[in-house]
Amino acid sequence: MDLKKEVKELFGRAENEDPGVLAPELAEKLLVAANADESYREKKQYQELSRMMEDEKGKIFLTALTDQCFRSLKSSRVADQICYLIDKYGIPKYPDAYKRLGLKVFRWFGKWLPGLFVPLTKSFVRHETSNLILPGEREKLSRHMERRRKEGVRINLNHLGEAILGEKEAKRRLDIYMDDLINPSVEYISVKISTIYSQISLTAREKTLTALSERFRNLLRAAKAHPFKTHEGKEVPKFVNLDMEEYRDLALTVELFIRVLSEPEFLNHSAGIVLQAYLPDSFGYQKRLTEWAIDRKKKGGAPVKIRIVKGANLAMEKVEGSIRGWPQAPFEDKSHVDANFKKMVDYAFIPEHADAVHIGVGSHNLFDIAYALILMHKNGIQGKVAFEMLEGMADPMRRAVQSVVEEMLLYCPAAKKEEFQNAVAYLVRRLDENTAPENFLRHAFGLKPDTPLWAVEKNKFFNALQDKKLLETYSRRTQDRLQPTQKLSGCCRFTNEPDTDFSLPQNQKWISEILEKAKREKVPKTPLVIGGKERGLEKATKEEVELSLSTAESAFLAFKSWPYTKRANLLRRIADNFRQHRGDLIQAMAMEASKTVQEADVEVSEAI
Repeated sequence: MDLKKEVKELFGRAENEDPGVLAPELAEKLLVAANADESYREKKQYQELSRMMEDEKGKIFLTALTDQCFRSLKSSRVADQICYLIDKYGIPKYPDAYKRLGLKVFRWFGKWLPGLFVPLTKSFVRHETSNLILPGEREKLSRHMERRRKEGVRINLNHLGEAILGEKEAKRRLDIYMDDLINPSVEYISVKISTIYSQISLTAREKTLTALSERFRNLLRAAKAHPFKTHEGKEVPKFVNLDMEEYRDLALTVELFIRVLSEPEFLNHSAGIVLQAYLPDSFGYQKRLTEWAIDRKKKGGAPVKIRIVKGANLAMEKVEGSIRGWPQAPFEDKSHVDANFKKMVDYAFIPEHADAVHIGVGSHNLFDIAYALILMHKNGIQGKVAFEMLEGMADPMRRAVQSVVEEMLLYCPAAKKEEFQNAVAYLVRRLDENTAPENFLRHAFGLKPDTPLWAVEKNKFFNALQDKKLLETYSRRTQDRLQPTQKLSGCCRFTNEPDTDFSLPQNQKWISEILEKAKREKVPKTPLVIGGKERGLEKATKEEVELSLSTAESAFLAFKSWPYTKRANLLRRIADNFRQHRGDLIQAMAMEASKTVQEADVEVSEAI
């Protein structure tokens, strides 16, 4: 079939027809083209992935192997752990016979010859993931990027790395980004704010923004000073994109982006930022960024870019919310994520908005891609939209989409051989994403039109189109320490006291007022009290320590004799008192014991 011709006809119909109606038709054509273009190697790989979806123990084994295989530098220790995993989960069923035999041989001889088998295993894991993780070594990386460029693909380079624990590591990562921008082969990089500053603090917001702003400025200056030369010989400034991580960094990253790019020095400079559709808050931030960018353009500024993705840190956000006693920041229903993605695309593709904010559509879902393609042509905003995918993920689909779009950009994570352990978190997220039941990619391998599975995906698309009309995009996090604290109720089951969510502006204001008060006041003189009697301000003597212990023991015996309802009521009143005076307790710990705000806040929650 002539895909380009058929797609062109669909684009012609877009002027008078609903993009939501045309999108499934285009998605089907893209799927047929992708299936026809699959290589033998890709078919084998996708068949194995499909088998893995049905092998739950095999998936767990692969995740554990990828995670634990690179932890230790001692081969005997790694061999022992791999054998333990094989004994625990068994040989996975999904790999081909050759790979299953390799695992059996490792189980038989790995512990006896770890110096031989462990390096082979590590090399095998790196090879199996080489289509997802690029080599971080400069020469190998440059060769890969040049090969992709000849295919008509732009590269968004993302250096994977471990968490930054100090300024020395932050400086090293900043140097890596600077080296990328100097490298003639690199056109576009992604930067996470947590990798360029180690002391990010939501309770010291202004200080954090000041430090981040200076480092972001340096990256933008380097991007401008070392332009990228296209195949046509044209020199263009390199592109710096602020990546998005955890929910707590969302407001900070947006504020940093707006603050620096509002400065006269960067008025004519383009840069990008990522917004995640699985966060309800993202739509509000998209509107704020768009309104700012329109105003910036009126002043003669260059367009900026927003990359819209669905989000890839759901498991981590769930865990944090559960541990800290907060609502989960992302939507709980995947259909709402899909609806918000389309809602954000609709808003972004309004011509006036697209003039000031160019858009990157980051998705592997053919229905979403088709919808965005048709809407782009309907609104006449070609040249202002790029379609973005992950390196090594569903390449036949990528090639099919690339054949009908103006710009294809690949998000390419890279790690050096000795830093491969740092790439494990990314690999686990991708594995989790690919195998999640509600994810399009879970069903994409072997997917064909006019099948029950295709009908299910089509219905999901239509449902999301309907949901976007009524979707509420208010933050799921509403905690407000500025408001009066509600008393504890004894009618419900026990739940831990939530910590303070310092990512919320109202809570930042609350703690700021407390710290300002602490600066104005002197440390109060607190007398020693034993048995309800004040005994002076001096350090306690040995006799007073003994008296304290004996008083506590006597009180315990008396307390023990009370009915449980009386004891419960007393403890509830004490807990309520702690809740009412959380700010005072944090202030006291900060002034008297030099506790940080976050440490003190957690201790108050534990006490309650």
